[in-house]
Amino acid sequence: MTSTLSDTKNTEPVPMIKSGYARIIIELLAENHYDAHQLIRESGLPPDLHDLDNEFLPVEPIRRLLFLSAHQLGTTNFGELLKVAIRQKLVPKLLGEFQEFSTVKEALISSNMIYQYDTVGTTTGVEEVHGRTWYLRYKPFEDNELYLWSEVFALMYAIEFIRALTKTNWSPKQVKLQSSNTDVFNLTIGKDIQYFVGNDKMAILIDDDILEQSVRITSKDIAKQEPLVTWHANFTDKVFTSLLPYVREHNLTLEQAAKLLRMTPRTLQRRLNEEKTNFRHIKDNLLFTVAVEMMGEELSLTHVANQLGYSDISHFSRAFKRISGLTPKLYQKTILSLNKVHRQP
Repeated sequence: MTSTLSDTKNTEPVPMIKSGYARIIIELLAENHYDAHQLIRESGLPPDLHDLDNEFLPVEPIRRLLFLSAHQLGTTNFGELLKVAIRQKLVPKLLGEFQEFSTVKEALISSNMIYQYDTVGTTTGVEEVHGRTWYLRYKPFEDNELYLWSEVFALMYAIEFIRALTKTNWSPKQVKLQSSNTDVFNLTIGKDIQYFVGNDKMAILIDDDILEQSVRITSKDIAKQEPLVTWHANFTDKVFTSLLPYVREHNLTLEQAAKLLRMTPRTLQRRLNEEKTNFRHIKDNLLFTVAVEMMGEELSLTHVANQLGYSDISHFSRAFKRISGLTPKLYQKTILSLNKVHRQP
């Protein structure tokens, strides 16, 4: 047995994914007349999601987005919409990175190196077992419906990715799943696939004739596309946008924010409550956004903490971890360092 998937189980990174993935799914749902702002709130995504594309977010809100959307639209209907989002918007985002590879097998072997710039905590690779080749995806398993939908998304993405590489309507014959429930897979991926449940990794059987095919990527495949919908900002979005320029200079209080917005604190609280949010949530998202921007400018964490109004770096670190799930140092190490490497020629 040979494998290109390294054993990462003992040093699991914190699962994170680029915000653009959630934004594209939200856009597609909004195009089909679902309330984008409500989906963002219920999923726990940042209210300024429509302005984000390359910031990393914890995967949990995106898993909730998939789960809630499936329950609102119905499993089959949401599955079809998700395929459209992956095929038309998500796969093309990274397809250009695979132009240099000659065959599908080469592209799949190198996929982990490329995907690391869009997702942290997921490992992909190729494994040969008894003369058969499997495309693998490993992520620590969680026995719940949120994880189930993240595995549906991963399998759907892998299928659409291989179809894009080969310009075919390929589907796998056999798939190993970490999840134990195949009902959702039958409804969204297809009933003609043989599923094996309860595995330590998701694995997709790929025949040699597909692996040996030439990669077929054209300039049209990777052309920049217009957003699916035009976002219409609600009050929460407007508050976020209006206060963002002041965060670097002020540790904003509710009273200061209300004064900048030319309304009373009571009115501000009421308007935010009407949209099922509050000033602390807005402030958390503002601080996280600006802190990440400043860290991306390679400013010291002490400078960032002082600039954002924290008395010392320990207070800033605790606040940043409460908001993002990561300490600032770990965020720099696992997220910003990847972005820096990716920008290098």
